[in-house]
Amino acid sequence: MAHPHIIFGTASFGFPNSAWQDAEAASTLLQTLRDLGVTRLDSAARYPPNNPGQAERLLGEAKEAVGGDAFLVDTKVLTDTGNDGSGDLTNQAVEASVAASLQRLQQPEGVNILHMHRADPATPLEEQISSFHEQVAQGHCKAWGVSNVPPATLEKMLQLCDQHVWTKPVCYQGPYNLITRGMEEKLLPLLRAHNMVFNSFQSLAAGFLTGKLINNDSLEGTRFGDDHPLSARMRQMFGGEDLIGAMKTFDAGVRAHGLSSTEVAYRWIAYHSSLGEDDGIIIGASRLEQTVETVGLIRKGPLPDAVVSLAEGLWDAVKETRGDIM
Repeated sequence: MAHPHIIFGTASFGFPNSAWQDAEAASTLLQTLRDLGVTRLDSAARYPPNNPGQAERLLGEAKEAVGGDAFLVDTKVLTDTGNDGSGDLTNQAVEASVAASLQRLQQPEGVNILHMHRADPATPLEEQISSFHEQVAQGHCKAWGVSNVPPATLEKMLQLCDQHVWTKPVCYQGPYNLITRGMEEKLLPLLRAHNMVFNSFQSLAAGFLTGKLINNDSLEGTRFGDDHPLSARMRQMFGGEDLIGAMKTFDAGVRAHGLSSTEVAYRWIAYHSSLGEDDGIIIGASRLEQTVETVGLIRKGPLPDAVVSLAEGLWDAVKETRGDIM
């Protein structure tokens, strides 16, 4: 059965505790992805956060080693997470970021899709959009897209594209999973009206949907682990009592059907969510076997009706407090 495209996200390339610390390891991963039929890759100039640019550099070296023509690469303009994004998307900043990305990726012919990583609240929208329009015109990317941009801002951008006959963004990247579904009502209709696809990330809600947190399993190697720099933030984002209680009920329910919450989360996003065949699911992994397992879970097909009901029940239990999260 058809499902959204699987896209491998390279945010973990060069990140502490991941297996992808050098070009050899990254090359092995790309060979495995190619064998699995996954040929779309997503990167960004700020990956990994502790060493921006290293993910693109490793990806460029790995692609060269395995024959990179088999892969379509998307990337994002550099954003400085030390501030609110102001100045990230000036014409000069976009040009400099793209030039550096193409060099690191060893891809002078340009990338597939170039994304805004997040909104720039200071630079006029006209300058931001015209900068991406120019990157497409210069052949540095086939198209452009946005990530983490509020729907109201995207709507203004699309209006400006119509007014100035600028190239419109073709896709939106955003979180989407069993407990983060605000995009279904607040964003997806806008995207569909403008023929934009949605490429989802955080299918496991940063690891919360594995069930490890509510089952007191070992959190080592996850974003909730004490050794992870995002641990405190993750626990704050996913620590609500209603969410914890609903997740316990859901996890027990899927276990009764002989399934894991992880498997249900992946199969739900692929076959029972609002995503269509033209949309994408960005997966990530810190180990090779994890990558193979995730692709395998997605390709197991749709879930039994009773398990889909459990998934809907989970959302019903938390949408009052999480309905605005996108």
